[in-house]
Amino acid sequence: MRSIIHIGIDAGSTTIKGVVTDEKNKLLYKDYRRHFADITGNLQKMLCEIMEKTGDCMAELCITGSAGMGIAERYGIPFVQEVVASCEVIRQCHPEIKTLVDIGGEDSKMIFFREGKSPDIRMNGSCAGGTGSPDFDNATP
Repeated sequence: MRSIIHIGIDAGSTTIKGVVTDEKNKLLYKDYRRHFADITGNLQKMLCEIMEKTGDCMAELCITGSAGMGIAERYGIPFVQEVVASCEVIRQCHPEIKTLVDIGGEDSKMIFFREGKSPDIRMNGSCAGGTGSPDFDNATP
């Protein structure tokens, strides 16, 4: 029987992140890169790198992030909202964590965790203070 890998992609407003784990949640691959508005091209490069690293195997793929929903709809990939995904990682892998701060390209989020309670999620209503789009005049792809 061929092994199964789990691929998680976070396609945000300025970056794309990828992580691959095996059936025992051992980390096989991770990457974090600016996409310079070429989300599909960078996703394709990342998936090719994952194939080179993992070889011939079955894969389960899920995507999240502000740009992830469009990709998920276009290619029929399962989508999980990014705050839900973050909370699930904390719940499963780091239950000792009490606060998560997520500063993205479009917003900032603070999530407070308390035993026996649903996560308390706070989000700002405007840009994440300097983490927005890069200076495309000086960007190198």
